[in-house]
Amino acid sequence: MMLACFSGAGQTANAGVLTGKNAFFTGPDSKFWIATGIWSTVSLCAIAYYMYKNSPAQRAKGYPEELGPGEWYLAAYTGLSYLPSADWKFASNFPPPLSTVSGLPLGGSAQYAGRTAKNITYQPGLLGGIKFGRYLDAYPWFGWELETNFSRNRIRGDQGRISPPVPGGPTNLMAGSDWFMIWDMQTNLLARYGFLKDKEVTFGRLQPYVGIGPGFEIIYGRYDSAKNFALETLAGVRYMCTPKVALFCEYKFSYQFNVEYQDVLAAKYGNSGTVTFDVPHHRFVLGVSYHFKNLWGN
Repeated sequence: MMLACFSGAGQTANAGVLTGKNAFFTGPDSKFWIATGIWSTVSLCAIAYYMYKNSPAQRAKGYPEELGPGEWYLAAYTGLSYLPSADWKFASNFPPPLSTVSGLPLGGSAQYAGRTAKNITYQPGLLGGIKFGRYLDAYPWFGWELETNFSRNRIRGDQGRISPPVPGGPTNLMAGSDWFMIWDMQTNLLARYGFLKDKEVTFGRLQPYVGIGPGFEIIYGRYDSAKNFALETLAGVRYMCTPKVALFCEYKFSYQFNVEYQDVLAAKYGNSGTVTFDVPHHRFVLGVSYHFKNLWGN
């Protein structure tokens, strides 16, 4: 009987972990856990495959130096993060404002639901990131990369005019300042072209390139964190200073649709609720990359 009880409890606990209110697959952070699992699995598989194909045993078979001008690379970068101003929409379940006289919830038409906080402005911020990628030997113009970056943008206070106005309620959503810290995990497919070819860099020292791919972004704010999938495009140019070291500049654009930001306190009084908005994100970066044929030496 005791074994049966423990078995039943274990099954219940496992079910709660997987499908409960706060579980991995059905809880409020389900997108984060799914995206992190996929991104981590792809990253580990790529690294494991690379380690295997470039092991001494595989290299003894003649792999990979003779295949072509493709290469692996590691890169680090820093730059500017810019978020265009946005309108925040109040969710349908956003609690009504409180009366400044009685302290009780306002009734009738005095509701946040269906209204919008207009023109929330973000200040430009700094970002930093790293990436790991591969250009193929058979098709050296084509490659892929995995990257992650982190940025921070401040949101000044006293803004976000509520439209239409709330009778007896606040004028603006934001009374005090806030901030967004955005952690981005990205996978991109790349295409490049080479100019200024020579004997040391046969593909070309000057390499403009473009890329596109899916990603996952987490927005950390003062009140809550919001998690969503994103689509990123990029364009850049790389200059190979040596066969192994390059400098690059890059423009990245990502877009998150219908982000839900919870526990937002309207004008610092009343009950908190959820707002939704899109997040277009511009990134301008400068960086350095190290290019190599394999882990064990060229």
